Amino acid sequence: MPPTRENALTERDFERLVKATHRIENSRIGLEARAVILIGGRLGLRPGELTHLSAEWFDWQRQMIRIPNHHPCEKGQDGGLCGYCRQAVSQQSDSADEYATLREVYWQPKTAAAARAVPFNFSSRVHVALEYLDDEHGGWPYSFSTLQRRLDNALNHAPKLSPSATSPHGLRATAASYHAGRGLDMAALRAMFGWKDLETARQYLNVDGAMTRRALSSIH
Repeated sequence: MPPTRENALTERDFERLVKATHRIENSRIGLEARAVILIGGRLGLRPGELTHLSAEWFDWQRQMIRIPNHHPCEKGQDGGLCGYCRQAVSQQSDSADEYATLREVYWQPKTAAAARAVPFNFSSRVHVALEYLDDEHGGWPYSFSTLQRRLDNALNHAPKLSPSATSPHGLRATAASYHAGRGLDMAALRAMFGWKDLETARQYLNVDGAMTRRALSSIH
């Protein structure tokens, strides 16, 4: 499911969702939920990227997450593939041999363009969230289902928000809208979000008239 503008949270609703994590009674779960929301809603990582986020991907000196073209998945039972990866392999394979071959290369990004560097220098909150996951877990330590439960828990404390916007895909759309609305150009959006073509980036370029307002301000 690709992210769409319709699934994006407004800035006000995004802040409501972040604040909702402070109302989660279990402080660890609250911190993990907040980390997922900030990383998804400001860096725009895909669900599979969030699930397999590893300390090996962090470039602290340059303040970037470097998403590789391959990262061994050991999040499943007995150190095998997690459910997310098994489902992805099943969807892409037409035979038992192809399934076995694909198992050897998972996890891998959705496309070649998705192996990329994602800066986080623009947000101290995201930096702190990444530091927490790195220090406590060496990345995201759980399965995709746990990641979704953390989002659901936050949503339960912010009941007026749309469930579709608080999915990993909705948070990715939120991040794209956020950066496009601040003037990140099409090529930079495409690079940051790992899109294959410019058409996906184009749908975010005039979110809520933000670019139009900025252009008017520059000439008046």
